Amino acid sequence: MVAPLADVERLRETLVELDRLRLHERAQRLETEGLLRGLRMLGEARDADDLFDIVVGVLRDLVPFDDVFLVALGGRGGFRVVRSTARRLLGIRWSPQALLQRVLAGGTVALFDTAQSPDWLALPAPAREVARSAIMVPIRSQAVSGAMVFGHAAPAFFSPAHVSLLKRFTPLIDQALETMAARERLEHERLAARLADAGRRRAEAEIRRARDLMESAVGYAPIYLWELGPDLRYTFAEGTAKVLGYLPEELLGRPAVDFFDAADPPTRAWIALMDRREPFENLVIRRRCKSGSKIWASVSGMPVFGAGGRFEGYRGITLDVTESTEAKLKLEQMALHDALTGLANRRKFLDHFAPAMARTVRIGEPLSLLAIDIDHFKRINDAYGHPAGDEVLVAVARILERTVRRTDLAARFGGEEFMVLLADTDTEGAVDVAEKLRQAVEAERFAVGGGESVGMAISVGVATAHRETPFDDLMERADQALYAAKLAGRNRVRAEDPAD
Repeated sequence: MVAPLADVERLRETLVELDRLRLHERAQRLETEGLLRGLRMLGEARDADDLFDIVVGVLRDLVPFDDVFLVALGGRGGFRVVRSTARRLLGIRWSPQALLQRVLAGGTVALFDTAQSPDWLALPAPAREVARSAIMVPIRSQAVSGAMVFGHAAPAFFSPAHVSLLKRFTPLIDQALETMAARERLEHERLAARLADAGRRRAEAEIRRARDLMESAVGYAPIYLWELGPDLRYTFAEGTAKVLGYLPEELLGRPAVDFFDAADPPTRAWIALMDRREPFENLVIRRRCKSGSKIWASVSGMPVFGAGGRFEGYRGITLDVTESTEAKLKLEQMALHDALTGLANRRKFLDHFAPAMARTVRIGEPLSLLAIDIDHFKRINDAYGHPAGDEVLVAVARILERTVRRTDLAARFGGEEFMVLLADTDTEGAVDVAEKLRQAVEAERFAVGGGESVGMAISVGVATAHRETPFDDLMERADQALYAAKLAGRNRVRAEDPAD
């Protein structure tokens, strides 16, 4: 029995789309990991050189640039290249200030071919020749005012996805500069003298402002940050209102596991990792929102240990991956099910047959197959048209679903041919199930359009394996029994010769 070419082509297209989605999901996961790494590393920058090196290191894996340089406003009012991966550019005066002002006023600017930009062509030769594609992102903090320029030698190299990612990352750079400046001021004041109350208040306000900038950065993406105490209750949360509907203060003090379905295997695996104080990365689990709805969440976290190795809790990040996860599940459903009836297809049937046969070999319980064919189905197509035939196929599929056990599997193998897998079922039991199916179809009236309905019948062949048997051999035996049922007059059940 060979599947129709249309079904084969549909399956191929579905598998190609599934592969594309997996690549997209992997790129999204890498981007999230880069943002998480950036959040962790930018806060550790000691000075501007250190910060520049961290930015280059974090983004190099996400945006494939050739060179990057920082153009900043100097003490005498002019813009110069103050940091660069290309040493020949250091100190060059940036003469087309109109381009920089456009970046600072309007945000990120992408030059997909710098040779077409009059402002770019006004640069000195070393800067002009460093890139044919460029993305300029604004740096607007109290410490630095200017732009970071990411360049590549090829024209039209950067994509809109690269521009979007840099837009999301830029607020983290601004926040890191603000935090670094605040830390430097605090250190200077500590060296000079103990902070007065007024000085402490100023420093605390700056720290709060830096934290507010971090919150703004989190708002660019469907992510939230969190910390748990040693009892795995929330001690900190940021960005939850946008993703979950909960204000951070609504989560504080509450157990993290209360917002997940503990019956789900991925959730149980996550809880087990935390019980063992182990890190976890990109665990996709269901998460409840305040509205009562659920999202698919990708959760990553690291355990935190204090002095003497004392466990103090977890710190991590959660990303809403509902859209990509549900699309992936839908494509997997399409790849494993018949498009017309929704029953399992041949691929899924074979996936279930292998472990069922392994169980038969292991514990000695028999396994049976039912080969089912709708009698005189061609007459329906000829008399009433293919849409009516499709309706009959769907109706028969529903009868199979509601008649067999939940542990059994019904599948459409093509045309009017169906198969049923009956685990732990001998020939007698399989014949009983087949007879129930035959009687259920015989008792049904099938709508064929125009207010008309017709009666239908099926023939069923039964084959049983008591020892390890290849699928093709067992299916052939079931087909032979089905053929015998057809020869005997149709609308009946026939079991194979018991010689097996």
